[in-house]
Amino acid sequence: MKRLFRLGLLVLVMSVLMIVPASAHGGREVGEYTIVFGWQVEPAYAGVFNGPEIFIEKGHGEEGHSEDGHGDENFLDGVEVNLTAEVTFGPETITVVLEPAWGEVGHYVADLVPTLPGDYVFRITGNIGDQAVDLTFDSADGEFSSVLPSADILFPIASSLESRIAALENRIAELEAALAALSE
Repeated sequence: MKRLFRLGLLVLVMSVLMIVPASAHGGREVGEYTIVFGWQVEPAYAGVFNGPEIFIEKGHGEEGHSEDGHGDENFLDGVEVNLTAEVTFGPETITVVLEPAWGEVGHYVADLVPTLPGDYVFRITGNIGDQAVDLTFDSADGEFSSVLPSADILFPIASSLESRIAALENRIAELEAALAALSE
């Protein structure tokens, strides 16, 4: 029963990841960098694999551009980036480490499954080279998605699946009892 539910949840997560592009992200200046923050998948849904992501851009929102205006895809070469995200929902807090996204300069992610709908607050701390970072992003401010109830996208309703599984389990038990009676 749990395996079927997990499989259904995995299919749902994969579907959402393929259909819903990242949409709303908020950005802030930190020294010579701009940090753009949001969920990896927006809108975010409760119970669906997601997590915070940041993009570090050089200059004033011009990703990877040098002062002369020419592209500089290696603007973080040799720059040590150590960032964590303190995630707060109501009275609860957890800290996750932002890791480099594979193959994308300046893109950092952490895995998280927001379990309840509502507003989440992220405090990003650490450093980019010698530049200290201490920024707070709050979904209530509208810079990125609040977490929505997953019932908005679930189909069929999980409770109907659970009742169908329970009915099948009862039928199996009846058949096993009938088989045992025939064996006597």
